[in-house]
Formats: sequence, C-alpha cells, structure tokens
Amino acid sequence: MKIAIVHYHLQPGGVTRVIENTLQAWEENGQTVEAVALSGRPYPGDQLTNTQVVDGLDYATPSEAINPQILANRLLEAAKSGLGKRPDIWHIHNHSLGKNPSLTEAVAILAESGESMLLHPHDFAEDGRPGNYRSLQEVYPRAYPTGKNIHYTALNQRDRGFLNRMLDGSLSPVHLLANAVPPSPTFSKSEEGKSNKELPENLFLYPVRAVRRKNLGELALLATAHPDFYFANSLGPTNPLFTPQFEEWKSFAQSLQLSVTYGLAETTHASFPEMVSHAQSILSVSVAEGFGLGFLEPWTFGKGLCGRNLPEITSDFSQLGVSLDNLYNFLPVPLDCIPSIQGLKETIGQALRKFYQSYNQSLPEDACHQAYYSMLQDQAIDFGRLDEPNQQAIIRTLSTSHDLQKTIRNHCGLAVLDNGMIDENCQAVAKQFSLASYADRIISIYQSLLNQGSTSNCEFANGQILLDQYLSPARLNLLRTS
Repeated sequence: MKIAIVHYHLQPGGVTRVIENTLQAWEENGQTVEAVALSGRPYPGDQLTNTQVVDGLDYATPSEAINPQILANRLLEAAKSGLGKRPDIWHIHNHSLGKNPSLTEAVAILAESGESMLLHPHDFAEDGRPGNYRSLQEVYPRAYPTGKNIHYTALNQRDRGFLNRMLDGSLSPVHLLANAVPPSPTFSKSEEGKSNKELPENLFLYPVRAVRRKNLGELALLATAHPDFYFANSLGPTNPLFTPQFEEWKSFAQSLQLSVTYGLAETTHASFPEMVSHAQSILSVSVAEGFGLGFLEPWTFGKGLCGRNLPEITSDFSQLGVSLDNLYNFLPVPLDCIPSIQGLKETIGQALRKFYQSYNQSLPEDACHQAYYSMLQDQAIDFGRLDEPNQQAIIRTLSTSHDLQKTIRNHCGLAVLDNGMIDENCQAVAKQFSLASYADRIISIYQSLLNQGSTSNCEFANGQILLDQYLSPARLNLLRTS
C-alpha cells in the first residue's frame, strides 16, 4: 500500500506530530505501508525518512498562491518520485483550512481525475476563522469533493456530525479518527518532587499556553471560591495580540490577592515534569478544543483531572472507558451578578453582527435571542461563555459573598481523585488511544477506501451547510470573538 501524505509544512506542531505518530505506529505494528510526506518546506526533523518538498504547497494568500493545476501536477510528480509510482491513496491534512487556496483547488482537480483520497481536517475555516474562510472565496464551491473513492475523517463526534450533515446524500463516508496519545514520561511522585519550595502547595495546574479560548478568567473565579487551593496555568502567550489581556488578568488577580499565578513556568526554575509531579491535580477550563488531548493526557501522567468538560468533544472518550463524570459542563452564575443584562445583550448583538459580517453572511433575525438564551440554565448563566469585563465583575461580586463561593465550590467538585479512578482512566487511554490502536484504525480506513474498486463521478458538497452549523448563534462564546 503506497500512501502520499500531504500537509502545508512539516514544522514542529500538532499535524506534524500526528504524521510522525502515524508512521511510527505503522512501523511498530509491522504494517506494510510505504509513505511519502509532501510539504511546502523542508522537514527539520529526523523521524520521517521519506519526504518531498513541493514548491507552492506552503501557506499562501490568494494573491501569493500558485496556479492550482501546476500545484496538482507537482504533487503528483513528487508522490511518484517518493513512492516509485502513483499513490494508492492521498492522505491530505487540512486541505480546506484556508491556508493556501491553491491546495484546496488542487485537491479538487485530483479528485476529479479519479484519485482515491482521505481528507483529514483537524481544523475548519468555518469554525471561528473568518480570514481563512475569505481566502477560500473563489474556490469554496469546490472545497469539499465527494465520491465513493473520497473519504473524510473527523477528530471528534461534533465534527463528524457536522461533516455528515454536509455530505448527506453523497457517496463519501466520514470516519471517526481520534489522535493517538503516545505514552507519557514517568512523572515522579517522590517526596522530593513535593518539596519544591518554588512551587505553591495544593496546586491545581492548568498545563496550557495562554490563549483566549483557554478561559483564563475561570482560574480566577475558582481561586476566589477555593481559598485553600492554588491555581496556575503553565505558560504565557506567544501571540502578542493576547498579551495585554494576559497582563490584565495578572493585575486583576493581584488586586484581589487571589491564589492564582498566570504563566507559572515563567516564575520558577521548576521543569514541566516537576510542576506536574508537584500538582495535586491537573485542571482544564478551556471552552474550545479540537481533538481534546487535555482530557486524556493527565491520566497518563498519573494525575487526576478536574474542571470544565466539553461534551461535544469528550463524548467519544466516555464511550471508550475514560470517565469524566467529575467534570462540570456548565458553571452557573446568578444573573444578578451581571452588571447589566441589557449591556450583555448588546455585547452579544455586536459580537454576532461582527462575526457574521466577517463571514459575509446575513444575521438571522432571532440570532441575539438564540445566543443569549443558549447561555442560560435555570436563571443562571455559564461563566465560560462571557467576555472578560463581565467575568471580572462576577469575580468581584463572588469575592464578597461566602454563600456564592460555597455554591461554586459545591458545583465544581474540585478534589484530588482516588488512585483507582486515575489508574482505570490511564489504562483506558493506553488501550484505546495507543499508537497500535491508531495504526489499526487508519489501516482499516485505507482498506475501506481501496475496497471501493472503480471510481465514481466527483461531485462537490455544499459548504454552506457546514458553515451554518459552526456559525449557529446558539454556539456563540464571547471568548471566541475578536
């Protein structure tokens, strides 16, 4: 079986790691797969032994992008060069993300020529990336080719459901293909790790870099309600646009003398393994994820996980034996903690108008109503869907109300989990998300593609159906607007 794997680049990062894990899994499982990885930049690593650089495949704006037919020809020639013949399957990552419209159209050209392909979106231009979406304007009607020899994969059930609705009536199936979770290094549980004087006691560690969707305000809320615990995220932002907000949260926490540190790694000489070993528990309060590694990896560290759940991402995990019942789906705050309900509704309206305009879409008449009421539950509003000014106002109110603090504590259920649950979840992750399991799943998908036999006519799905699902006002989160 000869596979041409395609991505814009092979720089260190999420998709590159997925590709490296894939080839490692095949090798460890002894599967007879010959693969070449095609990218727009030279591969800086040493794990992939067969790579080809394809000029014009790297990130490009519409004005910079090369002729798609030329790119399609170059991809085919590079694949033949790396494999000795035409590939049996093209495995293409993020073709419709909007990072290079020529790749999107080149994929359409290859699809029309009868090539068998597995389209593997990790992220979507339709999901809060309006600039990417606009870059696809000319090629968007051909962004999602379909046919019995064109299959799709999704990282989670949410994306799979959205893709299935778009592809309904087509011959293209959508497979669920969660990423592998390679074994983690052993984290010391020795007393030496616990006695690190640089690190706070009773630490609940949120091991993420600071970006807006990580919902840093919820750390301050939890710290206000749990004075006996200490909360910290690990890293500051690399995006300069988020730095002012990050610094604002640091100043805000200091002004209320909260037991929280933003960017803990920047205040200590302790290594990441030392921080994990020292922590009482790992915490997650993110409001948006793709695969959801943060819900699986902590168990492999030998640590429990507390905090916010994302059911549309994690429902797959629960079905595979990873119990997340201790997490909360919704963090209710009484509506009277909001300084101005009318002001909040105006903020929601402004965000929706800006968001829909950025996608060149018409705003539904009842969009504001849908968005506001989707945030409510029993006359309370979900803290994690509010913008930073409203979050800070709520925390100030919480800081003076012991009754409200107790309510928050009871709802969140933050606790150090027993070793039995940690061990069971660790074993489930090791079994269901191992490299070996991943290798088996992906080979099964490839085989289903090859079993299709003769190709069918290529048609194109209506991407508007996918966009409408991601744009739904009921999905609005004010931490995911600009």
